[in-house]
Amino acid sequence: MMKSPKTLQSKGSLRIQTPFFLFLLVSFACSEKRDVINDSAKEGLIQTTIDTVFVEPTQSSQLGTFYLKDDALFYVDNAYGIIEEFSIEGRSKGIKKRELDGPEELQGISELIPTKAGFIIRHDWGFYQYDSEWEYVGKSVFQSASTVSYEEMLDNPKGEYIEMYELLHHNPKTTEIADGHLVIKLDVEHPLFNAFTTRSYYRDSRVLGKVNPFNGMMVEMLGTRPDSYEEYEYIPFHVMLDYHWTSDNSIYVTYEADSLIYVYDTSWNLKDSFGEAGIGMNTDYVESQTLDVAFDVKYFNYARNREGFYKDIYVDEEEGLVFRTYRQGSDRQDLLDETGNPLRLQIYRNKKLMEDFSVPGRFRILGKVGERYVADGYYDEQNEKQGFYLLNLN
Repeated sequence: MMKSPKTLQSKGSLRIQTPFFLFLLVSFACSEKRDVINDSAKEGLIQTTIDTVFVEPTQSSQLGTFYLKDDALFYVDNAYGIIEEFSIEGRSKGIKKRELDGPEELQGISELIPTKAGFIIRHDWGFYQYDSEWEYVGKSVFQSASTVSYEEMLDNPKGEYIEMYELLHHNPKTTEIADGHLVIKLDVEHPLFNAFTTRSYYRDSRVLGKVNPFNGMMVEMLGTRPDSYEEYEYIPFHVMLDYHWTSDNSIYVTYEADSLIYVYDTSWNLKDSFGEAGIGMNTDYVESQTLDVAFDVKYFNYARNREGFYKDIYVDEEEGLVFRTYRQGSDRQDLLDETGNPLRLQIYRNKKLMEDFSVPGRFRILGKVGERYVADGYYDEQNEKQGFYLLNLN
């Protein structure tokens, strides 16, 4: 059951801004170690082990992310602007792309999007297309049609006004679906329509967009938040979500402040819902009453480090398994970012919770290779080790 939120207020500027989390990475030699999971809340239903595969990037700034396509992993170093391919055993297959290398004038890498034809690199609002050999194909910029006047959008904002929306940069996930469109998480920042002061934002703002990658045009917006958000006033730092779009066009969604997993069709009709609350979560959420909170980073840090919330979702369609992570919340005062907030993984089979156990703080399932699930990522700054995880179900 959700608890009533506390209230915090702040003074400051009126510009809405969300801080980015930096993921620290350090290189190490390619090797592997195994950890046996022994704190399961559903002991005996599924046997689980986690292998850590260490890698040694050619160049590492300690700021990066792993992505999976088929059976290959791609490490993106955001600061150096390098994409390097690794095998599932952790062997480097060389650098595939660099910033400013080639005719496309790539200025940075916000996200790597594997596609059927090759790859798309998203940098801010731009989409750079490449074929399977990393040859440049073309570029587009995110845009949307104008449906109302600027004055109407400014003075009388509504959730269906497509031109109000932009791409969500926090915990991004962009997926290519069968029809070739990209599905991407949306954000909206408006002085009269926002997560800090506007109840209509929680009821009416859209959460996903379908984008044509070749011209950057957003052709459709999908989804709103569930009624459970009516139990709160304003919890702006827990309005995020994660999704998994399956091959049969079912959309599995987990919202940060809701223990249920929702399953929608492509018209956002609810097909199913299931899920159990996480163990020992602090859901006594801080509530904001002013836009000023958006500028005071201590409130954002408190919400991400001290409070519990549901995080990432992955669906194994063949095995009928759903994986979801959640953060419990922490009383520690010295956390630098949310990766120190304890993370647990739930595994559901046929909507029944089979396992719930702790995982490393940056654990996020990227996909499946053979019988093992690949997850980002292992980063040990103190001992200068870097790698990814392989989750085994026995």
